[in-house]
Amino acid sequence: MRSLDLDATRVFALTDCAPAPAACAYSFPDAVLADHASVAARWFPDDLFRTRFGPFLLRRPTGDVLVDCGLGPGGVGYFPDLHGTLPDALHEVGSSLAAVTEVVFTHLHVDHVGWAPFLPNARFHVAGREFLHWSRNGAQAGLPHHVEAVARCILPLADRLLTATSDAEILPGLRLLAAEGHTPGHHALLVDNRLLIAGDLWHNPAQIAVPNWCHRADMDKPAAIAARTRLAVAAHANGWLVAAGHFIEENAFGRIEASRSGLAFRPLTA
Repeated sequence: MRSLDLDATRVFALTDCAPAPAACAYSFPDAVLADHASVAARWFPDDLFRTRFGPFLLRRPTGDVLVDCGLGPGGVGYFPDLHGTLPDALHEVGSSLAAVTEVVFTHLHVDHVGWAPFLPNARFHVAGREFLHWSRNGAQAGLPHHVEAVARCILPLADRLLTATSDAEILPGLRLLAAEGHTPGHHALLVDNRLLIAGDLWHNPAQIAVPNWCHRADMDKPAAIAARTRLAVAAHANGWLVAAGHFIEENAFGRIEASRSGLAFRPLTA
């Protein structure tokens, strides 16, 4: 398990579960790997996309904050063979479902909300635009497994859910940054002005070098490309570390550096 110290905040990259590797052509249907052969060879070995469903835990003096909630205990139709182990991951770092006091959602897809109903003492924070999209549009909001997950995991918690605007400091040192495209209200989270937790801005480090390689789940591809580009440039310019819950654990934290062809991701060593 990877972790990172930011003075008063310690960040843990947790893994709830990990699906089997998928063909790159399935996960990134618009990507022409031959156009960027060195990037593809580095990040898609054997033409396979390897990922995880990974929340982040922020250990802070005021309590434990969870960023996204994984898939949950299982039984989700779209991932029938996957079962989350977030309680075990929390236990490994000295926390628990009951110890989490705040949750920040980057967005409300099925693999980000699953453990929310099992967090008895938490308040939940999400961008208002994201909540309105999924709560007002019913079956038209998105794919059925995402709609069902919001109905099952989010709407029953409405009395503990707080909505926020872009650039709002939702908790001391935690600021939501607009990153729409993957979903209409998708946001990244800036922690202590030092670490950008990207949500699904990037599913794979290759997208930092080639932002127009869209994951098949991006709902608005042009907007997602623009957000990926803008926040990669901002992270590089500001010296932010970056973290992404779909990067495999060994690449969970890294930096964005200049390369001969643009920008590139460099993982932090263990």
